[in-house]
Amino acid sequence: MKKQAAHADGSDRAARLARGRRDSLLGMGCNVILFGGKVLLGLASGSVAVVADGVNNLTDAASNIIALLGFKLSAKPADAEHPYGHGRYEYLAGLTVSVLVLVAGVELFKSGVEEMVRPTALRFSWPMALALALTVAVKLGMMFFYRREGARIGSETLQVASVDSRNDAAATGAVLAGMLISQRWGVALDGWLALAVAVFVLWSGFSTLRDTLDLLLGKKPSPGEVEHIREKILACPGVLGTHDLLLHDYGPGRRFASVHVEMAADGDPMVRREALEALERDFLENDGLSMLFQYDPVTWDDTAENRLRAHLEERISAIDPRLAVHDLRLRREEGALRAEFDCFVPADVAIPEEQLRRMLTNIVREQCPDCACRITLDRDYIGAM
Repeated sequence: MKKQAAHADGSDRAARLARGRRDSLLGMGCNVILFGGKVLLGLASGSVAVVADGVNNLTDAASNIIALLGFKLSAKPADAEHPYGHGRYEYLAGLTVSVLVLVAGVELFKSGVEEMVRPTALRFSWPMALALALTVAVKLGMMFFYRREGARIGSETLQVASVDSRNDAAATGAVLAGMLISQRWGVALDGWLALAVAVFVLWSGFSTLRDTLDLLLGKKPSPGEVEHIREKILACPGVLGTHDLLLHDYGPGRRFASVHVEMAADGDPMVRREALEALERDFLENDGLSMLFQYDPVTWDDTAENRLRAHLEERISAIDPRLAVHDLRLRREEGALRAEFDCFVPADVAIPEEQLRRMLTNIVREQCPDCACRITLDRDYIGAM
């Protein structure tokens, strides 16, 4: 799993802000230069596609300003009203950039349609073709730069900028190819190319909007990240199993998690506590994840409780192999036997909850005929661990 940046202290946040500010200013400078050059060349040649591509670079420059503001606001430390910090400002900045990109895409699409209805004469020049080729090279360079920097400091904003630069390079390359085709064979493609640029911009805007909304709404972590957390917990001495992982993202470097861990009930509780505290420090220092563990004691002798657990695990696999039982307890209350347990249920299991509870109760009563049940169905927030 990728290590998250800026999770430990103020110095990390300051270093991240400095890199984010530098990267945003560098991108803004490049985009302003590209905007000025392409608009002048487009007006001189009468190419609305080149002008449209230049306006797209201006939008990118505005996006760099918003990203810069997002970095600055997200670096603010936690306060009394925001105990988890202000990291989601960076996600809000990405959301704003996505909206701006969509607005620009709509305007560029309108320009392309107008050019197709009332085409203007195109004046081709090799300096203009060279300028567009240089633009492609610059945008590809920015793509690799943003990708590297985004991975280095754990920035979704810079990763989005990398994708946007890639799309810009493809769009400008299409404009250049169309101009060369028009020069060689006299085919008027300027309006169509403006529409192609607009489609690239709109596609990029929708993609970044979806990604930033996912982060703001609570995106499910990747299976690889869940598996990394699971393997790391199970490698801790004394841990027998783990379940009920919950992850909360409050911005880059501000992630929190809670999880249940199963450990033998007959062990020394102080030794268990020290092992889990060491694991919490490991997650914070190496993964940027503030982890909270709940210790679930487990007995493994030949008791009625464990026989019931084995029976449940065998029988529920016939319902759905992904169902999993944990935290099983058998209690006697006023002479009556009660079974309490949780059952993990994947999101795509189609069985209604009440029906599933009845099925589980019937399975329990195969082993304990007079047993009452209290069953908690765990929904699939993360996935089975």
